[in-house]
Amino acid sequence: MAYIDMELNAQNMTSPQPMVQTLRAMDQLSAGQVLKVTTTEPRSIPNFEAMCAQLGHKIMQIIDWDGEYTFLLQKV
Repeated sequence: MAYIDMELNAQNMTSPQPMVQTLRAMDQLSAGQVLKVTTTEPRSIPNFEAMCAQLGHKIMQIIDWDGEYTFLLQKV
């Protein structure tokens, strides 16, 4: 498991708020740091994959646990 530099609880937020809050949090990190995001938004997986592909960030892990999604994202 990677060292987590920042955590964001985006549970019960509807789209696009998990993405908006994640982008704000990523802006606060330095390259190489890791953000843990937890959300219940069902569209989060494709949204986070698209965001990381576009911005170059790395998805280190995705956990789908019965409607709760946890992402470990590394800023590049």
